[in-house]
Amino acid sequence: MNPRQRRGLLLLIVSVLGAVAVFVAVLSFVADVNSRAGNFVQIVSLARDVKAYEPISTDDLELREVPERWTSPETVRDARDVLGLVPVADLRQGTFASRGMFVDRPGIAPGHREIAIMVDAETGVAGKVRSGDVVDIIATFQGMDPEDPPSSELWAQGALVIDVGLPEEVRTEDSRGGFTTGQGVPITFALPTDEALRVAYAESFSVKLRLALRAGSDDSTVDQSDTVFAPTTRRSQP
Repeated sequence: MNPRQRRGLLLLIVSVLGAVAVFVAVLSFVADVNSRAGNFVQIVSLARDVKAYEPISTDDLELREVPERWTSPETVRDARDVLGLVPVADLRQGTFASRGMFVDRPGIAPGHREIAIMVDAETGVAGKVRSGDVVDIIATFQGMDPEDPPSSELWAQGALVIDVGLPEEVRTEDSRGGFTTGQGVPITFALPTDEALRVAYAESFSVKLRLALRAGSDDSTVDQSDTVFAPTTRRSQP
């Protein structure tokens, strides 16, 4: 073996030893990472931003693998556990789904109904009411007789807003047979059955419906004697 061959063999041996050393180092690093992170498990996270009280669909969820030590007993690992539920607050993309974040969709409780009505876009919503808000519904009525003045009535109290639609053009007919157009917003509420009937009546026969937004912690009830206002007289509700 001449000197050039010996040098080639030596370089080959050094290269093999270097490769073995790198391989051992990588294995050692992986082992260290695994010892720190622990086993990896599959969890459910949000694939996009989700608004409060917006029903969760398959498009909103994704599966991710994370170290088990990053999870808790409440971390959701099966997407079927949250499908159809609604978050109680706005959630950002990438949030790990947890059971405490979701509740059954409001409005499906026994004795309640979901009802959608059209509300004036400017006086009824003004861009401030959204899903999850609690509002009072106020209806304005013309007098029953020419001598009977118009009145405003608190038609429903503590109505839970389920969904706020997009503004659309609304065409209404006045008492003279003329037509006017305006912008209305379809809003869905969760109400007890009797109040759902009252709201349907008010939408059909009132001059205008307005929403009065409540503070999040306000669960007070207005006394019956203060739910109707007229300039000179008060009349009972139907």
